[in-house]
Amino acid sequence: MKIMRTLLLTVALLMLAAPTLAQDEGGTNPTLSRFGLRGGWTSWDGLSQMHLGAHYLAGELFPNIEFTPNIEVGFGDGATVWAFQGDLAYQFTELVEKPWGFYGGGCLAFNIVDVDGFDSQTDLGLSLIAGGKYNFSSGRQGMFEVRVGILDSPDLKLTLGTTLF
Repeated sequence: MKIMRTLLLTVALLMLAAPTLAQDEGGTNPTLSRFGLRGGWTSWDGLSQMHLGAHYLAGELFPNIEFTPNIEVGFGDGATVWAFQGDLAYQFTELVEKPWGFYGGGCLAFNIVDVDGFDSQTDLGLSLIAGGKYNFSSGRQGMFEVRVGILDSPDLKLTLGTTLF
């Protein structure tokens, strides 16, 4: 339980610090700082789960490199999986025109796996990510994403999401 509190505190601090990352040279860019919801399907070592979560589009750390911290909970097949993820993704702005966008990158995650009847297990995992996004005229953004585990992460995650504001 102490690990869970530490992870939640870390995610909260990242989200509080993230608005400073979302400023452009002329001031605040409101299109970069947005909270959103996500959900999808996860496959990991024979487990087939649905996952739900939230993310924060923190903005660019470097030109075309965006940081998106997120949290997801997977459920099904007698297990619960918590994922605290920090995504770094390169935005392929030269390949597409607005309102579309495509990205690829990697993710470092704390994965907590709690299988019914067994002790929970915490792993530090690595994944590759590829995805696309669409900027709606309302200012919201939709996204789809494929995540492939490299080390101590789900084998495959398929995710859809949207920003709230």
